[in-house]
Amino acid sequence: MAQINLTDEHTSLVSAAIGLGDWLCELPEMTKTDIALIKSIQRALSHLPTIKDDTLAMYGFSIERGDAEQGLVRGWDVSLEYFANDAEQQGGLEIFSSYIPMPETDNKVVLEQKKNSEVYFNWPIGETCSFISAQHQKQWIDDISEPLQHAKPSDRLRVELVFADQYSEIDCKIE
Repeated sequence: MAQINLTDEHTSLVSAAIGLGDWLCELPEMTKTDIALIKSIQRALSHLPTIKDDTLAMYGFSIERGDAEQGLVRGWDVSLEYFANDAEQQGGLEIFSSYIPMPETDNKVVLEQKKNSEVYFNWPIGETCSFISAQHQKQWIDDISEPLQHAKPSDRLRVELVFADQYSEIDCKIE
């Protein structure tokens, strides 16, 4: 089995990622199968720093506003991946958020908002994540502690789940 080198400062991020799964399980649109996928992903996260070969696990959600002509997609995701015999999928642990304005833009104000809204943490197999600032860690944890804080009533909520060869995409109501 491979290792992801977590330090004590990473514990709160992994705990928050597991907590995100708890919130996803509470959404009324989740089926028993969806909840089972989430629980499987949470188990994989709770076994860190050890990661099993042939691990492909991801969950996350996005808040989508508008359309391709004028819109915004904000997302928060957790991904855990490792395939020992595939150099392209050595993976590791990724915890991140995204801020995607539509259409793409070079507007400096929007790009600054994107820069300030996105965070990315990556633990490659056998390595330590070296790009964790206390501010970014707090930002990601704060964002998912109240997942719908950035949503408006007309927005759409989409959940994505991946575990092994199972995939689920669920459209949920924002209440």
